[in-house]
Amino acid sequence: MENQAKTFKPTSVTLLTILLSSMVILMGAAAVAPSLRGIGEFFGQNESMTALIIGLPALSVAVFGFVMGALADRFGKARVLFISLVIFTVMGVLPFFLDDFLLILVCRFLLGIGLTGISSTSTALIGEYWTGVQRMKVIGYQSAAIGVGGFVLETLGGTLADIGWNYPFLIYLIGLVIIAFGIFSVREPVRDKDAPADFGEADIPNRSRKIVLCYIAVFCEMFIMFSMPTNFSYYVPSVGLEENAGLLCGLLLGLMGVAQAVFSLIYSRSASKLSEKRAYAVAYLLMAIGMILLFVPEFVDGEAITIAILFVAEIVVGCSLGLLMPTVVGSLSRLSTAKTSGKVMGGYAMALNLSTFLSGMLVPIIFSAVGAYTMVFFALACFALVMFVAFLLLSGFGRREEKATSAELAVAKIEATKPMSTDISMYKVILVPTDGSENSNYAVDKAINIAKKNRSSIIAIFVVDAEKYSGLGDGKSTGEMMREAGVEESKAALDYIVKLAEANGIEVTTKVLLGRPAEEIVKESKNTDLVVCGSLGRTNLNRALMGSVAETVVRMAYCPVLVCRKTAKN
Repeated sequence: MENQAKTFKPTSVTLLTILLSSMVILMGAAAVAPSLRGIGEFFGQNESMTALIIGLPALSVAVFGFVMGALADRFGKARVLFISLVIFTVMGVLPFFLDDFLLILVCRFLLGIGLTGISSTSTALIGEYWTGVQRMKVIGYQSAAIGVGGFVLETLGGTLADIGWNYPFLIYLIGLVIIAFGIFSVREPVRDKDAPADFGEADIPNRSRKIVLCYIAVFCEMFIMFSMPTNFSYYVPSVGLEENAGLLCGLLLGLMGVAQAVFSLIYSRSASKLSEKRAYAVAYLLMAIGMILLFVPEFVDGEAITIAILFVAEIVVGCSLGLLMPTVVGSLSRLSTAKTSGKVMGGYAMALNLSTFLSGMLVPIIFSAVGAYTMVFFALACFALVMFVAFLLLSGFGRREEKATSAELAVAKIEATKPMSTDISMYKVILVPTDGSENSNYAVDKAINIAKKNRSSIIAIFVVDAEKYSGLGDGKSTGEMMREAGVEESKAALDYIVKLAEANGIEVTTKVLLGRPAEEIVKESKNTDLVVCGSLGRTNLNRALMGSVAETVVRMAYCPVLVCRKTAKN
């Protein structure tokens, strides 16, 4: 068995099994949301009690997250995945046959244990089955699978809810399909004992505060978002859409999942990103807009217009999630270390799932106070706007920039052929950030010439942008993913400057750092005399919206900065 594990290579069926497992991670508990109204009517339960159908699995995940992760590390991820799939399938389908509301709630709580194991092990297996660029692709596939899963499960759940309140529970039979594929394609991975160590712990000021801020951001976002799956089966009929209400409810929630997946994939591959706090601010602004759109049907007549408004609202909310979630994961990845990543990501899971549980409990209370679901969403829109303003203020928006010294603001235009004194070294240490791009290599050439004429040494750095590689993995696999990606991606860029420096007799030191590029470059500039970097060459629109790494370095660096742009003339 051990030899088989060592020689096992994941196949396309393995990938399919992992993606099918990923489909049920987020929306598995909410797949029966379209039938909540029918369940409440059948058992004579109020909305707070029926909301437990969605809330209890989330509470279970929050309670057992650390436990299931520890069991997977101790007894094997593949083994725990299969056990979790069995729990998920049995406890998911069993309520179809039950006519006791309390027993159904027990099944839903146990379902959460299965979801916890599936979530932790399927993502961990991605980190151990695939490496480097291939792992990046699989993480992207997983994000898409989660969005598609939300669409398929919610749409199917809505269709079945129109047949009967208990039929959506049959959706969990998908677990049998996943188990069947897994038996033939999933094996226990063998950890490589010779694998290089993870990134070292960085000296990050206010680390704990920043982690808590991430938890607050995701907690409040998911609290607002989960007001929809737990209440849409009541809300949709309340705005005049009685016919096929279950199907429409499923379509709307599924559309939100697709929008989230698409936006997340696009944003994670973007070269330009907002700062964390501004990303949170924009995400909450989008969430507020989505909630306000759900309030608008209060003043609209006509089913077609109402449906159109609801569809736009779900797309906007999906984009909000697609912006905030990868930003939070990327931030926590940078703030955690090999020794603390489990605790940090465990706290993230607790914040994520406790918020969904509390949303199911508190939103019905808000409804009782305001008397209409449209007013509930208006109240949540106001809450989202408060969060938007709070994060906007925290990001320093509108705050006047501190005046920098002339050396910090100057962008020197130095020609390599210009005569320079060789008696006195103007720059003892030159910092050269590189990403291997054409502009970056052009800056490297300039830096080599300056270093040669000034008898300087060079520190070459490559910054791994954690947000670029943020995914849905647990803390440990995410850290390994970023390390491997950073080592692979930095090799060509750093090799270029090392060979050129050695050929010119220049001392060069290389570093691979983890963080936001501009911030890390500024930090490294403290102990250097000159920064030489390439311009990103972005458009005016992108610069206005996102800012530029080079521009940020020019404003904030502790030494003079030379920004080099390669043009047709050079």
